[in-house]
Amino acid sequence: MEYVDRKEDPLIQVIRTHQHNTNSAVLQIARCLKAEVQQEIRKMKDSIVEKTKERWHGKRMHGQLPRDLDEKLVDIEQSYCWLKSVDIKGETKSTIVAAQDQAISTIYFKNKILKEEIESKCRLCKQHEETIDHLNSGCPILVKNEYLMRHNKVCTHLQYPICKALGIETTDKWYTHMPKPVCEKGDVSVVESSSMQTEKLHQIGQI
Repeated sequence: MEYVDRKEDPLIQVIRTHQHNTNSAVLQIARCLKAEVQQEIRKMKDSIVEKTKERWHGKRMHGQLPRDLDEKLVDIEQSYCWLKSVDIKGETKSTIVAAQDQAISTIYFKNKILKEEIESKCRLCKQHEETIDHLNSGCPILVKNEYLMRHNKVCTHLQYPICKALGIETTDKWYTHMPKPVCEKGDVSVVESSSMQTEKLHQIGQI
């Protein structure tokens, strides 16, 4: 190879040019084949993902979440971004996913899925089926305390970074922060859990 590269003889130059063209052609073919293989692999992966989604959607119980997320006003990406959060323990994520898949062992689940001979009504209110959705937001007993506490925690989580950005005194962690009904900084007021007068009547009277 060194001999061919160094020689200036016309015949040697022809050999060198031919060798360069051949190598370029081989590399070009290799690049095309690599691109085609990668494209086929992507197609296979996309096909597997779509088939998995179809099976998930088709499940009567476990498919409720993906069917709900198909609604036009639901942001799919934001609905799943919490799974990437490093602030949530793996055990907590597992419990949330199980709840989303309606796989928590409620007495409704035991009665309808496991076919156990037990009453499927909510053990607290005795009125509605004890489903995940009912326990999460529909039980008239839990609405008096647990739902209110959850609502207030969400409000605190939203208020905490606002107060920090405005320079209002806060604790080190948001979950230990005890918000005041009204926090003021200059001409800015941060209001929480207070009635607001609006032009139109709204059923929700707190923010």
